[in-house]
Amino acid sequence: MVSSLLLGCEAEDLMRMRLSVSPLRNLVDALHDGPRADGGVARERWWASARRQVPYRALPVVELINAHPRFVPLPLVPFVPGMGDDLDSELEALEAAEPERIGREIQLYVDRAGLTRPPSGLLRLRDGGTREVRGLVSAMRALFTSCMADGWGGMRAALRRETAAVSERAATLGLAAAAGSVHPGISWQGGAGALLVPVPGLAGDARVELGGRGLVLMPSLFGLDQCLPVLDSVRPPTLVYPARSRGALPRGGDGLAALIGQGRARALRAIGGGCTTGELAARLGVSAPTASQHTLALRNADLIASVREGQRVRHVLTDLGDALVCANPGAG
Repeated sequence: MVSSLLLGCEAEDLMRMRLSVSPLRNLVDALHDGPRADGGVARERWWASARRQVPYRALPVVELINAHPRFVPLPLVPFVPGMGDDLDSELEALEAAEPERIGREIQLYVDRAGLTRPPSGLLRLRDGGTREVRGLVSAMRALFTSCMADGWGGMRAALRRETAAVSERAATLGLAAAAGSVHPGISWQGGAGALLVPVPGLAGDARVELGGRGLVLMPSLFGLDQCLPVLDSVRPPTLVYPARSRGALPRGGDGLAALIGQGRARALRAIGGGCTTGELAARLGVSAPTASQHTLALRNADLIASVREGQRVRHVLTDLGDALVCANPGAG
């Protein structure tokens, strides 16, 4: 059942409309197994490679994200949209949230989704404290590093093109018309002074006044086959919608991975301007022994050099390693 939600927009709401590119939202949508407008072809192509990179300790978070076929738990929605494409800022905002608030949002999600047997990880997050929230943040960072970081540059560029196109339409057609053009199912109802958004599963047609708080338009390359309004008392009103451009999703044509293997390719790119073994392990979301194995193999292939700096050993790219990374920036 598809009902309509009217988002009542005052002049101030339209003036405060903004666009946001969110790494966290795209990561969560990418890991969600719900239905998609294209039948899920683009996402499945990406997932076929990414699923092999999911860290074992992050598997409970993937289960948590998929507790419902259409919606994700509210704590995983960015707390502060529009932070300059910065995953760290989004995760810091999540980590700074009060555990009691996280618990309330989890319970609200369980109730609205009708989950009779919620995943145990979801219940631990609901009933836990700061430690559980920190564990969630750590797992989300590891998931992004392992599954999405290599291709994020291309994805971010596509999302920025999307937001630039909406801004251009706003300049020529007006803010209301631009907001009503981001998705075929959305439309601006001038007589009602509202944005009409179809929402599957809504009990009936409803209207929510934005009340001068503005509206954040957030495109998602991995978005489901619907627009998802996020309306709560803390976050800015947000409308997540499927981006028109899906061509930025990685297709698996990573020449560097084909040459030295997926894990070694990720490690070589992650070393970048230099790091220690411990720092590399954190960037990749793997154990220190695994990171050490990567550095040994890359050093033996003359792709990195290891330099002692006091009590630390720092790994840096050799000219050959740097040339390979530059020629193969990533699958995205």
